[in-house]
Amino acid sequence: MLTYEKDVIPVKMTAREAHKRSIGTEEDYIKLLIDVYNFIHEEVDNRNTSIDYWIDSLYLADRVFNELVKQGYNVNLEKDMGADKVWHLSIEWENVDLDPNKKYILPLDDATSWEGELYYATIVNDHWAIAKAFTDTQIIEDGCTVTAKDLEEAPEWVRAIKPVEVEE
Repeated sequence: MLTYEKDVIPVKMTAREAHKRSIGTEEDYIKLLIDVYNFIHEEVDNRNTSIDYWIDSLYLADRVFNELVKQGYNVNLEKDMGADKVWHLSIEWENVDLDPNKKYILPLDDATSWEGELYYATIVNDHWAIAKAFTDTQIIEDGCTVTAKDLEEAPEWVRAIKPVEVEE
């Protein structure tokens, strides 16, 4: 069936609505970030230290880029004209082999309480939690260390923290 211009109803959209559609939703970003982390963890399990990932939205690619940089990954973002998805992320990381016989603490960098205490990820009653102490020594003495096996089974937010080996 042919439509004539007089039959077409114009769609009005505010600039804010158009912008929202172009950048995607927060849910889109979270799903994308989870997908990227899952891909990274698959490659870590395969002993690889880099991946390539393509994203069709500059806004979402930039957000993922910034998050990965914060987490300590080496990331490069560039426009890829030859791919269906236009933005190419090259993601690299160090191959981290943790000794299963060692203990580790997990300091949350740049996070302190108003009293100056430092925050650490740890296991309390078989659940991951946040503990605080004034020094690394204090958190170790409080028994808030974890093993490499604990880290292998940890949720994403814990695995993103760089473990610090505890001297015995």
